[in-house]
Amino acid sequence: MSERRTLLERVDRATRFTLPWQFYNGFLVVLGVSALLCAWLLTPSDDGRWVLLPSGARFGDTCAFITVTGHPCPQCGMTRSFVHAARLHLWSAVTYSPGGLGLFLWIEVAAVIGAIRLVRRDPLAASPPWRLVVGWSLFWMVGLYALPWILRLFGVNPLP
Repeated sequence: MSERRTLLERVDRATRFTLPWQFYNGFLVVLGVSALLCAWLLTPSDDGRWVLLPSGARFGDTCAFITVTGHPCPQCGMTRSFVHAARLHLWSAVTYSPGGLGLFLWIEVAAVIGAIRLVRRDPLAASPPWRLVVGWSLFWMVGLYALPWILRLFGVNPLP
């Protein structure tokens, strides 16, 4: 019985541990800045099939999903979408991956919210309503991520 009590006490102590609110919001800012900087460092190739490193070398290769199945994966075009979104070429970003543009914008909005909270020293500042967050999440997963991928499987809007 004492082993069970010890385990329960350890679980209880572990669940009481929380990081300061600044950590989470600081992480959002770092994530948003990192995504933006990485997308700016990469440049789209002239033919649109690749993104290039600052050295001019090609970044990435044909994904394993396409190699094995012959079909595009749900993430196909997401890196190119981020690269175009960072340059405000929003139509190109949507063309490569609607989910990529949605995710990029989501990350950048979260970074702005995190920065507002840190500057104002208020962990609840600029909090979107939970229904907006849940609605956007469902819209992104179904409308911007899954549906375009299913359409691509049937030949609608194939990537270059």
